[in-house]
Amino acid sequence: MKNAAIAILTLTLIVVGYYAATTLRMPNPAAEGKTATLKRGDLTLPINATGEVKPALRVEVKSKASGEVIEITKQPGDRVQVGDLLIRLLPVDEQRSVDRANQDLQIGKARLDTAKIKLELAKGAELANAQAQVDQLVPSVTYAEFRKKKIEQLDPEQTNQEEVLQRDSDYRRFVAQLDAAKANLEKVKLAVPLAEHAVTEAAAAYEASKSNLADAKKRLSETRIVSPIAGVVADIRTQIGAVIQGGKTTFTGGTVLAVVLDMDRLVVRAEVDEADIGRVLAIAPEWASPGHDASIQMPTDLSEAVAAVEHPPTITVESFRDEEFSGVIERIYPEPTNVSNVVTYLVDVVVTSGNRDLLLSGMRADVRFTSQHVTDVVLCPNEAIHEGPLGKLGVYIPKPGTPVDQRETEFVPVRFGLDNGNYSEVREGLAEGATVYTKLPVKRDRESDRKRR
Repeated sequence: MKNAAIAILTLTLIVVGYYAATTLRMPNPAAEGKTATLKRGDLTLPINATGEVKPALRVEVKSKASGEVIEITKQPGDRVQVGDLLIRLLPVDEQRSVDRANQDLQIGKARLDTAKIKLELAKGAELANAQAQVDQLVPSVTYAEFRKKKIEQLDPEQTNQEEVLQRDSDYRRFVAQLDAAKANLEKVKLAVPLAEHAVTEAAAAYEASKSNLADAKKRLSETRIVSPIAGVVADIRTQIGAVIQGGKTTFTGGTVLAVVLDMDRLVVRAEVDEADIGRVLAIAPEWASPGHDASIQMPTDLSEAVAAVEHPPTITVESFRDEEFSGVIERIYPEPTNVSNVVTYLVDVVVTSGNRDLLLSGMRADVRFTSQHVTDVVLCPNEAIHEGPLGKLGVYIPKPGTPVDQRETEFVPVRFGLDNGNYSEVREGLAEGATVYTKLPVKRDRESDRKRR
């Protein structure tokens, strides 16, 4: 009896198991494949590039003055405005330069005054005196010549030889004096342009002395080293007690004491592959294209620049993975860079989004340009696209009118458009809401293998 019960129970389990296996099969997702429903959306074809965040303006602050550093008022990271004091030098050396320049100016002024006086004398009293001497001797020569000729015309018996010699001697003496007076007059006349030239030289030296004094006073004022721009102090490269040689006395133009960055205007200098630069040029605003009309410039107001661009580039950085920044193409450099036979073109993108104050100089950034864009189109996953039996692109869909468990498929040719690598635009062949296979069912795969064989 006990054995009969065991046999009945075993037979019952076999029947129940067979029924469950034939009528209550568990679905196998791997065998049935995967499907997706086509939906509408926007599609963007991006161009990716990497670059570095840079300030639009980086100023190395040098000192034209010399002296010892006695005060440092700002440190790296401090925000400054134009004219804010950064570093102060001991002004003793530059004050001495001012004093020497002032003395040179006084000497130059005295020399100029002396040259002017000599010019006035040459033009006035000296010239008049020389002319007077000539004028005075002309009648004397005439009278002496008259007396000489008169005695020469008398009968030799009536003349005294001594008197003849005396009158000839007087005439010759007056002629010699007149020649000397005329020579002196010419000398005085020539002295006038020389005196004028001396005045010009003295005036030039005086002006140079004034310039030197002004420079010395400026260098004295430059013992207060101030920020030339509004921005953020990036670095201070000196310390209290250091002795600075001014730019006027060194070949390098002076030592860099501080670096100030204009962090209100940040630029990402992106490296765009040569294969993509043509598409970037096609979407760039007119002011950014190489060789554009110089009268066309990017608006200084960033909001105006943003309004002029349809699809601004997007920027991401590793430091802020959850943040996205936007920008505007400012400039495309026409000359490429070639590193290890990889050719790229530099593209400056000005960061315009309100969160740009998070960025720091030197951060590596990923830039995405929108080269093509379509809106409200039917999108198909790229994993659903196959090459059909006749070599046409399309998708496989569940075959209409067949049971689902048979996993029958049907190939539908489709004309695709824009492709961003994940989705493709459907232009013809499928409608919104259609179901497509993103992974073919096992049966379809086996049939495909059999047909290929």
